Amino acid sequence: MSSNQANDWLHGRLGTLLLWFLLISFEGAGQIATKVGGDQLGQMDFSLQWLAAVVANPGVLTAIACYIGAFFVWMLILRRSSLSLAFPLSALVYVVVLLGSWLMLGEQINPLHWLGVFVIMGGIALLAEGEEA
Repeated sequence: MSSNQANDWLHGRLGTLLLWFLLISFEGAGQIATKVGGDQLGQMDFSLQWLAAVVANPGVLTAIACYIGAFFVWMLILRRSSLSLAFPLSALVYVVVLLGSWLMLGEQINPLHWLGVFVIMGGIALLAEGEEA
């Protein structure tokens, strides 16, 4: 197998799906880590002490790492996709954050939120159906 054939999966549909999985994972984890970090910091006034606490907080540091990872993955996705499709597809982050906050943080999700999830998924399906292969 030549090196071009070995790398073709990365540039094909499987590679694109992997990039989308990474983007949604980084973004979702970043949002949840930001929430956890904010909860750990509690109520503090904006000051140098607060800034030092933010910089040393594991949740905040995790969130920053996730957002840096998401930025680089997003750049790779935009090299392959039109922005008019990629940006709406990034709405999957809303679904992942909703599910993550429910599963990992124990937040309550009401029926209207679940309806929103189905509307987002339906919209993404419509966008994907209209896209050329």
